[in-house]
Amino acid sequence: SDALRGFGSLLGGGASGSQSSSVLQSLLIIMESLVVIWVLRQLLAGNKLSVKEAYYKSMTPLVPFLLVVFVIIIQLLPITLGSGVVALVSSALASSSLATFIMILVILPLFGWSIYMLSSSIFGLYIVTLPDMQPRQALRSAKKLVNLRRLKIIRRIIFLPIFILVVMAVTMLPLILFVHPLVAPIFYLLSILVVLFGHSYLYTLFIGLLDAQ
Repeated sequence: SDALRGFGSLLGGGASGSQSSSVLQSLLIIMESLVVIWVLRQLLAGNKLSVKEAYYKSMTPLVPFLLVVFVIIIQLLPITLGSGVVALVSSALASSSLATFIMILVILPLFGWSIYMLSSSIFGLYIVTLPDMQPRQALRSAKKLVNLRRLKIIRRIIFLPIFILVVMAVTMLPLILFVHPLVAPIFYLLSILVVLFGHSYLYTLFIGLLDAQ
């Protein structure tokens, strides 16, 4: 139980940090995402690349990429607001069965709504990095790409955070229990790998959708 609480603290560390550190962390994730997407596209195209090119050329679509990220943040509002309502209900009604029932009624439809919207918009992140691509055009193209295939895509999208959470728990819990000095550096390394693995997984799914058209 102590290890689980420590693991939960690690996962919530970014949210509980200072505002400046959270902003810096977000910027680093966005920059790393752009680099990973550019590298994946070049590797699949069979092009040679260098670290300098990856950082110079991948930053070109920064503003359109940020606009699509902003749309995704808006689409996460239903689940965010639902979580707030659940917290209020839990504090007001304690752990009663009525509170549990209300939480399920509130959170499931809002969660489904957000996931439904994200199932197309998340691929807009990869489309908008193409040359001369506008955010609105990228989001429309992503919506057409997932047409009639949303349920299959949603299952694969939901699998990603579950898989990442399980792998991180299996890795971090023994370290929290037995090798505490390694917890912070290993968790930092895993956080970087999560961005790399997440984009690789989603980009592969994106390419599969393109090939299926």
